[in-house]
Amino acid sequence: MHKISKIQLQSKNKSRANVYIDDVYSFSCDAEIILKYKLKEGLNVDEKDLVELIEESNEKRAFQIALHYLSFKPRTHYEITMYLSKKDYEDKIINKVLEKLIYYGYIDDKQYALNYISSAIAEGKKSSNTVKSKLISKGIPLEIIEDCIKLFSSDVNIKIAKEISNKYFYQKSNLPLKQLKIKLSQLLVRKGFTWEVIDACLNDLDQNSEVQSTIDSNKEQYQLQAIKLAKKYFDKYSKKESNSYLLEKKVKHTLYQKGYGIDIIDVAFESVKSNR
Repeated sequence: MHKISKIQLQSKNKSRANVYIDDVYSFSCDAEIILKYKLKEGLNVDEKDLVELIEESNEKRAFQIALHYLSFKPRTHYEITMYLSKKDYEDKIINKVLEKLIYYGYIDDKQYALNYISSAIAEGKKSSNTVKSKLISKGIPLEIIEDCIKLFSSDVNIKIAKEISNKYFYQKSNLPLKQLKIKLSQLLVRKGFTWEVIDACLNDLDQNSEVQSTIDSNKEQYQLQAIKLAKKYFDKYSKKESNSYLLEKKVKHTLYQKGYGIDIIDVAFESVKSNR
């Protein structure tokens, strides 16, 4: 048998108390548990009752911690498990807390996945692959993800990718189209879109009349940029290359790699050469 030697209310939380057994601190618990089991100083408790008391106290505290964690935003089964594990709660306690959270509807992985996918579609910034990876990282079972991701159809993927593409085009319309397409492809790859979707976006740019109109209106700007670059690389390469044919080839190849069209490159090189 063990004796409760002292019950002391915590200074920062009067709803909890520290319990001392045989003059040594043993555990802390809610005042509710003290009242429930009629705990008092001088009371004798056996080992089994003491273990049950501590376990119930820990379970109640872990549940309160989980509720506080959930108060900021929805969480998954896995996130709650990891959070309580870091607080050093045993698996037995964590499982009981999870059962209670599920029972009261505080956590629901399927609903979480559906809400996350719906928000991602409405936001229009992520591909289905990116969303799927995010849900996997949150520990949602793959069978739930596969069932819910059906909301993110191929048509939705293409629609979002095209909106991203159009926005990117107008932000970077000062770039040569070839260079812009390369950068756009890289952006869409990073966002998790497939090459099939990316090709559809690039084709859409080619067929979009507003995009083509913008390209036409920027041709003079592209030409001036190309002339400036042609002069830069002509001066750079001419220091080591005396053969005019090879020099021209190197300058034009560099401009082509920068995304300029052949017609713009030819005009740019002739402009630089005529001023020599």
